Order: sequence, then structure tokens, then C-alpha cells
Amino acid sequence: MLRYMRGLGIAAFLAMPFVSVAAVAENPAAVDAIFNARHLDLVNKGSNVLYKFDHQVSDEKLLGQGFSDDIKVNVTDVTAEGARVLDVTVFTGDRQRPIQNYDGLSINPVFVWFLDKSVENLRVVAGGKQPYLKGRIRDAFVDRAKIEPVKFNYAGKEVEGFKVTMVPFENDPNKHKMQGYEKSAFSFTFSKDVPGYFYELDSNIFSSQAGTASMKDRVVLVEATP
Repeated sequence: MLRYMRGLGIAAFLAMPFVSVAAVAENPAAVDAIFNARHLDLVNKGSNVLYKFDHQVSDEKLLGQGFSDDIKVNVTDVTAEGARVLDVTVFTGDRQRPIQNYDGLSINPVFVWFLDKSVENLRVVAGGKQPYLKGRIRDAFVDRAKIEPVKFNYAGKEVEGFKVTMVPFENDPNKHKMQGYEKSAFSFTFSKDVPGYFYELDSNIFSSQAGTASMKDRVVLVEATP
């Protein structure tokens, strides 16, 4: 995950001065609204944020079984600078991965994990090298992403936020090598008014070629306690 953070330029991003979230919300560009915002300011020490992850596949023989599981973020401390110290637990039971510990984050690591998983999913079905795929997704946030205001329901209330959608490889110079997967799409729904910033993350990896497999991943915010 940390390698992917560096690959996306997030390490440099974390060192950048932040504009306020309010300023981003007034006149947002996709890259600013996501990467120039503090994602974790609404979760404090002792908070637990729960996400539901859903993985769907069209062909279990090729891609394994689909499943649903939980992702949990626990805030164990807050630094003097306001950054969060986190424990992140991805999945439960036999699928559970080792708990990851992060010091001094302002960006939501679930968002970074989702990007990393999306790249791996795409690599599995379309081929290509991870650094190239990551780079094209990184660039898409800058010049190929669409952002629009949205409203959604969370915790029994209507929330105003934004949705970023992008098709990073649609006009890629190497799309002819992608076995029809160049129109795979990604979307990110978020608001400064929900804990952890992101409400929903979606990837739809599919091919226009006959006989190919597809997969969809979705992460949605369930709740934050206390």
C-alpha cells in the first residue's frame, strides 16, 4: 500500500500545504477535491469506521468466487499536527489480512487500498505492468476525470457531496493491447460531511470482447462510532 501511495505521488501530496476543504468545495477540480483535502478530520481518537466491501465476478472459474466482507479503520491517536494514527483491518475470518498500522495520515488509506486493488484487478484480466496502469490512473485524476455534485443518504440524513468518475484508458495509446478492457470505469463519491470523507468507491472492469470476464468492486461507508 505504501508503495502505491508513493506511486500516486501521495507521499509528496502529504507534504504539500493544504487548502481548506471548504475552499475545495466551492470550485472543485477532481484532483483537488480528492487529493487536496483532509479526509480524516471527522474521526477522532477512539473512533472506528466500518466499510462494507463487495466483490462481484462474472465467471468464478476464471476469477474466483465473489464475496462481501468488512474493512475497519480504528483511530488510535491524533498527532499534535492533527494527523491520524490508524489501524486498518481488511476483511474478516479466513480472508483477513494482517492489520496495517499507519502513523500521521490525513488521507484515507481505504481509498488508497481500493486504488491498489483496482489496478491489480485490471492487470489480472487486461495484462500490462502495474507501474504503467497506476500512472495512467494517477494522470486521469488530473485531466480525464469528471466531477459533479451529488446528494446521498448516510446515517439517516441527506448529504451533499461530489462524485468523480473516470475511464482512464479509453484513449490510451496502448489500449489495443488491453483485450477490450480500455473502457473500464471508476467512481468515487465523497463529502466533507461524512467521517473518512469517502462514502462510496466503485470499479467496473469489463471488456467489449466476447468470452471475457468482468468484475465489480464496491466499498461503501456503513458507520462510524462513537
